[in-house]
Amino acid sequence: MAKRMMQADVIEEQSAATSELAAAQTQAAQLLRDAAAQMTIGLQTLQQTLDRMASNRGAGAIAPVAQGQINAWEDDPFSEAIATEDPKDATPIQVAIPVNNNPLLQTQIDGPSPVPRIYAPRTPEFRYWTTTAAVARGVNFWAQFLPAGTRWTTFQDPMRVTLVAGEDLNANYTRQFGLRFFQATVKGRDFFSSESPDVACHELGHAILDAIRPELFDAASTETAAFHESFGDMSAILSALQIDSLCEEVLRETGGRLNINSRLSRLAEQLGWAIRQLSPSAVDSDCLRNAANRFFYRNPDDIPPSTPATQLSSEAHSFSRVFTGAFLDILARMVNIVGPPTVDNLRTASGQLAQLLIDGIRLANIVPTYYSQVAASMAQADRERFDGKFQVALMSSFAERGILELASVVGLAQAELPRSVRQPSPLGVAAPPPLLTLGGESDGYLRTAHDAPELPIVPLRMGYFTLEVCPANEHPRFDVAPASLGVAPASTRTAEDDARAFVEDLIQLGRIDFEPARGVVAPELMAPQASRPSKKTHTLVVVEGNKMRLKRLHFDCWGACCAPREKEK
Repeated sequence: MAKRMMQADVIEEQSAATSELAAAQTQAAQLLRDAAAQMTIGLQTLQQTLDRMASNRGAGAIAPVAQGQINAWEDDPFSEAIATEDPKDATPIQVAIPVNNNPLLQTQIDGPSPVPRIYAPRTPEFRYWTTTAAVARGVNFWAQFLPAGTRWTTFQDPMRVTLVAGEDLNANYTRQFGLRFFQATVKGRDFFSSESPDVACHELGHAILDAIRPELFDAASTETAAFHESFGDMSAILSALQIDSLCEEVLRETGGRLNINSRLSRLAEQLGWAIRQLSPSAVDSDCLRNAANRFFYRNPDDIPPSTPATQLSSEAHSFSRVFTGAFLDILARMVNIVGPPTVDNLRTASGQLAQLLIDGIRLANIVPTYYSQVAASMAQADRERFDGKFQVALMSSFAERGILELASVVGLAQAELPRSVRQPSPLGVAAPPPLLTLGGESDGYLRTAHDAPELPIVPLRMGYFTLEVCPANEHPRFDVAPASLGVAPASTRTAEDDARAFVEDLIQLGRIDFEPARGVVAPELMAPQASRPSKKTHTLVVVEGNKMRLKRLHFDCWGACCAPREKEK
C-alpha cells in the first residue's frame, strides 16, 4: 500500500513538472515573439518621434533645450502644507526628456508633439511634456515588477492619451480610449487634470492593474472596485518617489515618518481645491484624497454609498482609503527596516513594496473580501521573495486597519507558500524577477481587450429586473477574513450578496447609463437617473433579446457628485 502511494506521488510530481514545463515553453515562445517585435516597435517609435520633432520644430518654446531637458511638475501643480483660499503654483523642475523603455507598454498622446524644450507652465506645450514625463516615469517604474510579456488591455496599441477630452473636473481610464483627461474653469482659473502627475499616474495605475488582472475590470464587487482606486493612488505615490528632489522634500517634511500628512500623502491637491469650490465636503480639506488617514475596515453593507469625505462610505473612491492608508503605513515601516530614512532607502523600500503588490494581485483570487486576499498574498509573497523580512510591517499594518483579523494573522503562518519560477527573457534583455506561483494564476497579462478574460457571467435578480453580472466568485486562496465590527461579519457575504449591493450602490449614485436599455428597463427606474449630474461609470448592454448585462465604461479619478459650472466670465 505504501509503495503504491509513493508511485502515485511520483506520477503526480512528474505530471506537475510536465505541466510546468509546457507552461514555461508557451511563455518562452510568447516572449520570443515579443522580442522580435521589440526592435521593430523601437525603430518605429524613434522614427515617429524624429518626424514629429521635425514637423513641429519651434512650436511655442520660450527657451532652447537645456541639456536635453524639459519643464515638469514633481507631483502636482499645487503643493501646500496647509490649504489656502488662493493657492500658488509649485515650482516646476527640469528633467531629462522622458523615454518609455517598454515596447509592449507604449503610449501615444493624441495630436502633434511639440519640440522638447523648457516651456512655461500653463502652456499646451508644457502640458504635453509634463504629462509625458509622468506617464513614462510611471510605466518605467511598474514595468520592472511585471510578468514578462505584460501588455495593455486596451483596443489600441500604443495606448492612447487624450490631454483634453472635454469639460470636467476628472480623468479616467477606459479600454476603448486609454487615458483621458479633462479641463474645467472654476473661479476664473483654468484647470487641466493632465497637468497633475498625481492624476496622470493614478489613471496609469488603472491601466497597469487592468493589464495584470483584467478580470477585475467588470467585477461586480465593492472591494475589487475600491482596490482599483487604491491601486491608482498607490501608483501615484510610488511613481512620485522616483524623483530625488521630491524624496528629499518628503523626508525633510516628515522627519522620516512617512505615514503622516505630507506632500507625499496628499494626492491631487489642485484638483481637490477646484472640486471643493463647488462641493466643499466632497473631497478632503487639503487634497483630493489623503493617504495619511485613520480609516478602519467596515463591512461595505453596513455603511452608506455616499457620505462627506470625512466619513467612510461604500463608494469605491471613499472605501479605497482603507487599503491606501494601510499601504502608507507599510511603506513607512518598510523604510525603517531597510535602513535610515535616506533617498536611497526610500527608493529601495518603494520598489520592494511595489513588487509585493504585484505578487499579491497575481496570487489573490477574486472574492467579496478581496482586500484580505491581497493582504494575505502579499504576506506570503514576502516570505518567499524576501525571506519574511517585512512580515511585521505587513501584518501590523493590515491588522491595525482591520483588513486582516487577528486570527487570520496567526493562521497565515501555517498557510501555503508560493514557489518561485524563473522567467525566460529575450536575448540582450535583463532577466525579469522570478514569478511567484501557487498554481492556476491568470494569464490575462498576456492578453489585450480583444481576448481579455473575465469572471463568469451569472444572472442577478434585482427585484424589478434581472441583470447579468460578473460577481467576485472565485474560490478564496487563503482562509482569512477582515475584522468584524457589525453583527454579520463581512466574510459571510456571498458573491451574489456582494454583487447586488454593488449594483444597488451604482443605481443610488447614478453611475449606470440606462439609455441603451430603454424599452427593457422600467421608465420609473430611468427617470431619476436622467437628472443625476454625476458621470456614468457603467452601462447596460442588451444581449439575446431582453437580457441585460452590466459593463464598465471606465475608472475615473474621483466619484463625481457635482458637475462643473459653466465657465466664468
